Amino acid sequence: MKKKLGILLFSCLLALLLTSCDEVLSVVTAGKDGEKVVNNYVSVISDKVYDETVSFKSWQDIDIVDDEEVVGKDNLLFKIENKKENIVVLGDKDAALEIAFFDGGYKYTVYSSMESLNRMFE
Repeated sequence: MKKKLGILLFSCLLALLLTSCDEVLSVVTAGKDGEKVVNNYVSVISDKVYDETVSFKSWQDIDIVDDEEVVGKDNLLFKIENKKENIVVLGDKDAALEIAFFDGGYKYTVYSSMESLNRMFE
């Protein structure tokens, strides 16, 4: 009985978490043997920063990119720069970061991987 109650509670919490998330990010990368690996991320934090000194060309200098707790720059799985839409997306196995630039600032979104969320609930 306790096990069924625990599973039901876990299912309700997971459903609440997934329905409260604004965005889901899926990125396909190449694995060790060349096979396709799908990495799924769920948005956790999003914010706008108004700073006219930051531009698409200098995205490496933004404070949130330098924060190792968000995305570890040493073991990146992917780094995507879309000059047409002024968006940068980078990520590792645990988290991803999307930065969208606009006139006068940028909007960043931090994503957590589905594996990290599953480990958190275990």
